[in-house]
Amino acid sequence: MWLNDFKIAIITKDVNKIDTIMDAMPQFDTLDEMEEAFYLFQQADKLLNDLKNETARTMRKIKDNISFIESTHITNAPKLDIMH
Repeated sequence: MWLNDFKIAIITKDVNKIDTIMDAMPQFDTLDEMEEAFYLFQQADKLLNDLKNETARTMRKIKDNISFIESTHITNAPKLDIMH
């Protein structure tokens, strides 16, 4: 059951569920179960790293867009004061 729940969490990219499932890791009865869990841990690690990298790229794009908008927004533009 645990292994199936873990597989589903990885497939659906449910980070919260992955975290919850990993906190409740059972003791495995067979070497096959241990190997399958190890493989799933590797897949979860890859998924989390991919999501982290995707988030970092998105954050860079957002920061670039904010910088662009700020650079095109004129605030307190200097005025020519010919009265003084």
